[in-house]
Amino acid sequence: MKTPDWLKKENIKTSLDARPLLAQGIHPLERVQQECAALQPGEIFEIITPFPPAPMIEKMAAAGYDTYTEVFGDGAFHTCFTIAES
Repeated sequence: MKTPDWLKKENIKTSLDARPLLAQGIHPLERVQQECAALQPGEIFEIITPFPPAPMIEKMAAAGYDTYTEVFGDGAFHTCFTIAES
């Protein structure tokens, strides 16, 4: 999948490494929703997980966010959210 035009690393406002939370059994969806609600147009929120967060991606896409996930060499999935352009 091609990297979307909106994904510019310098526009990442906040990044959350959720791996420690998930290891403790804490689901970060509420935090993701709060962080995304605070985004301004063009800003990006990034979450890092040990697996592709498919249900979260679907929920946030339904709420009006564009999403993109990329897996890095260490096996970490970096998922970015931004306000969808209308």
